Amino acid sequence: MTEALTTAIEAAAEEVAAVTDPVERYHRARTIRAQLIDADHHLKAIQQAVAVDLKAGRTWAQVGEALGVTGSRAEALAKGR
Repeated sequence: MTEALTTAIEAAAEEVAAVTDPVERYHRARTIRAQLIDADHHLKAIQQAVAVDLKAGRTWAQVGEALGVTGSRAEALAKGR
């Protein structure tokens, strides 16, 4: 999945770079960046929900250990930071 996503992003960037009109190239790049930002917000919300779900009956240190981050980072994720 990650490799496919990376390949798709690279292909989109190459396609945008090939646009000869600079204004059109700018707008296409802007559109793709907006889509990436939207996807990033969605993925961040998923991570936040996971941290909140894992907290039930666990310390933040335990949640952090499960996620491979510190306890304070797990707590920050749960708070959307």
